[in-house]
Amino acid sequence: MPARKKQRRHGPATVPETPASRAPVHHLPGAAVAELLASPTRTRPAVVVSFTAGTGSHRINAAALAALLDGEADVFELENGSETRRLQDGLPPGLEIYGSGARAYPAGPDWPETTPEPRLVHRLTNLSRLMEALAADVRSGARRTQSAAPPPPKPAPTTATGTVGGFTGEDNSRALVRLATTGRQVTIRAEDLLPGVPLDWLLTRGQQVTGLLDAEARTLDIHALLQRPASPVTVYRPGDVALARVKAAYAGHAVVTLWPDADFRIGIARISSNELDAAEDLLTEGEVVRVRVLYENGAVVLSMLDVDDDDPHVPAPSLVAGGPPWLDPDRPYTSIFAPPGAAAAAGTHAGAPGGAGETGDGHARPAAGVGPPGEGSALTASERRTALKSTQMELEAARHTIAELSADATKRGATDKLARMWQDRYDDERRRADHEARLRSDVIRQLESLKAELAKTKTQLVGAKKLRRSASSKSEPEPPDLFGEPVEQFRFDLYTEWARTVPAVDKDREPLGAYSVGPYFLESLAALPAPQRTKALRAVVDLVANREGPLRNRKPHVLRENEGAHAPARMRGEDVCWRLYVEQGTAAALRLHYWKLKSGGFELHEVVPHDAVKP
Repeated sequence: MPARKKQRRHGPATVPETPASRAPVHHLPGAAVAELLASPTRTRPAVVVSFTAGTGSHRINAAALAALLDGEADVFELENGSETRRLQDGLPPGLEIYGSGARAYPAGPDWPETTPEPRLVHRLTNLSRLMEALAADVRSGARRTQSAAPPPPKPAPTTATGTVGGFTGEDNSRALVRLATTGRQVTIRAEDLLPGVPLDWLLTRGQQVTGLLDAEARTLDIHALLQRPASPVTVYRPGDVALARVKAAYAGHAVVTLWPDADFRIGIARISSNELDAAEDLLTEGEVVRVRVLYENGAVVLSMLDVDDDDPHVPAPSLVAGGPPWLDPDRPYTSIFAPPGAAAAAGTHAGAPGGAGETGDGHARPAAGVGPPGEGSALTASERRTALKSTQMELEAARHTIAELSADATKRGATDKLARMWQDRYDDERRRADHEARLRSDVIRQLESLKAELAKTKTQLVGAKKLRRSASSKSEPEPPDLFGEPVEQFRFDLYTEWARTVPAVDKDREPLGAYSVGPYFLESLAALPAPQRTKALRAVVDLVANREGPLRNRKPHVLRENEGAHAPARMRGEDVCWRLYVEQGTAAALRLHYWKLKSGGFELHEVVPHDAVKP
C-alpha cells in the first residue's frame, strides 16, 4: 500500500511575496484585508477592488488590473456590502472603499497620510483609463516611499536684534518683532520666557531686544535678557510700599509674589486687624495688591495693615532688560484672567475635566454641559472633521446609488419611486447637517456670552473684596485726647505715628526735625475723618523726618502764583509755600500745604483738596 502524503494545515491568511502571475487576485474576507493593510511589516503596495453584485460587466476587472500591474502591487477583490464594511472597521477613518471601484494603498510607515482618493466607477466611466490611473497611483506611492529621506539638519540659531511692534495671541502670549537687519517679522513666545506671564507685562512697544533667531520657526528667544533680583533688599528700603501679586489665599494666610520665584507668606494678622476675617475672603488669586516691605532680624516681612490702594508705591522691577515694571496697579483686572477668548482651545474643549473654573495657567474654562436642551457637549475639531468626512462619503455613496438605480429603472421600465426614496434620504441628511451647524453656532455664541459674564463677575468680586479688605485693614479707633491743648495732642500723635512708621534701624537717621504749627493747620486736620487724618499724619512724618524715599513718592513741589509753568513761587516774605501729596488717585485727593522757612524748618499751614491752590 503506497505511503500517504501528509496533509498541510492551512495557516492564517497571508499574501505571498511572489510575482502576481501565481495568484494575480486575492479573495480574502474584509477583516483579513484590513489586517494586512494595517500591518507594520507590509512592504508592498496593495490595490483593493470592490464590486456591486448585479452590475454586469461594467466594473473593474481585477484580473486585468493585476496583469497591468505585473507584480508591482498585491490585488484584492471584495464584494460591496458586509465585506467592505468589515474592511472599513479595520482601517483608520477615511481610508475605506465602497460601491464599484478600487483604491491604491502605498507601503511605508506614513501610508495612511499618503493614500490617494478612491477611483469609483460610474455609468459613463472609461474602465481602461480608470485602471491606468490606478496603476499611476501605485507607482507614485512607490516613488514617494523610495525617495523618502531624513530631513536636513536644522540650522543653528543666530544672534539677531529687533524692535517690539505689538502683541497678539491668547493673553498676549506672542510678541511681534521687526528685525533690524532684514526687516523680517519674527515672534517671541511667552512659554520661552516665563510661562503664565503675558508678554505685555515683560516688554513694551518700541523696545529693542536681542536674542537667538530660529530662522525656520521664525522665533526669537530672548531668555538671556531675563533678570530677576536676588533679594527684595536690592529693590525696596524698609517701610517702602511695593506691588505684589496674590498667588494663593487660604483661611489663615496668603502667599504673594514680588516677582516670579520670590514668594512670601502673609499671615491674616498682617492683612486684617479683625481676627474673625479670613484671607480667602479678602484676597483673590491673581490680584495685584500693595504691601509694606519690612526687615525684621534680617528676614523679609510683608504687611498690608494700614496700606491703602492709593498709597504711593515703589515701581515693580522689570523682568526683561529695558522692559516695563512687571506689575502695574492700573492694568485692567480682567487681564490676569483668561479673556477669554482663545475662544476655547481644543484641549480645553474636550480634554479638560468637566465643570466651570480656570485652567492651571489662569485661563477660563467653559462650563461643562453648556448647550441646547437635549444636546451633548460640543464636538472636538478632530471629531467634527471625521463626522463631516463620513457624512460626505455617505452622501457621495447615496448619489452614486441614486444614479445606478435611475439607470436600472430606465432599462427595466420601472418607476422612479425607489430613486425618489434615496433622494429624500439625501435631502434629510443635508437638512440634518444644516441643523447641526446651526446648533453648533448657537453653542459658540452662548459660550462667548458666559465667558464675558464670568469675567464681569470676577471683576465685581475683586471690587467687593477690595472694599472689605480696606475696611478690615484699618487699625483700631484712636483713643480719646490725652492733652487739653490741641497743639500738644498733635505733637503727641505725630510722635506716635513717627514711632510706628519709621523702622527702629532708621530712627537715628530719620528723627523728627524742626517744625511749627500754623494757625489754620489744626482746624483743617480736625475736620478730616479718622482714616484721612492718619494719612495726613503719615505725610507730615515723611516731611519733618525728611524720609528720602517716601517723601520723593509724595512729589513735593513749589506752590506758584498761578497755573503757568514759569509763574513765580508764592512767598511770605522770604518763606516759600510748598505742597505735597497726601492721597493719590481718589476724588478730591488731599494735599499738605506748608511754608519752608528761611530760618530753617517748616511751618505746617493746612490740609486741603488738590483743587485748593491758595495758602
